[in-house]
Amino acid sequence: MDLVNLYIYTTVRGPGTRSGSYTWLLEYNTKKGPATLTKSGELENATEHQADLMVLTEALERIRRPCEIQIYFDSDYLKSGAQKWIRKWKAEGWVTARGKPVANREEWEKASELLERNLVVFRTKESHPYREWLRKETERKERQRCLRDSGNLTRQRR
Repeated sequence: MDLVNLYIYTTVRGPGTRSGSYTWLLEYNTKKGPATLTKSGELENATEHQADLMVLTEALERIRRPCEIQIYFDSDYLKSGAQKWIRKWKAEGWVTARGKPVANREEWEKASELLERNLVVFRTKESHPYREWLRKETERKERQRCLRDSGNLTRQRR
């Protein structure tokens, strides 16, 4: 089984919905050394949890065959959901322990399907070789997005 490391960073933080930027990096360990695939993008009107789930599923969709995957990210929600809650939610028809519908159900269903194909280890808030680069790259993209959006607002007001 191939070993893959997945590194995720988003600028969507805190309560409520907002727009932000993200970067993920897949690192495949090959006989010739590591090979990487990176993607950056923007998220519109997403909560922090939605952003984490959407970026996770987008990256996992790039993995075509079952692998051993180590996922590095900062979201305790994502880790707890994937390791503890998801089996219960599925067994209970996607209802929480309080009897309410699971938030972000569609994203969780998609993530569940993709995670089940692989042997996954979650590395929450752990240091890794790409940590600073991911943060700086994503925050640079976020500054560009904000400048572009503020320029669009200025033009619209005229």
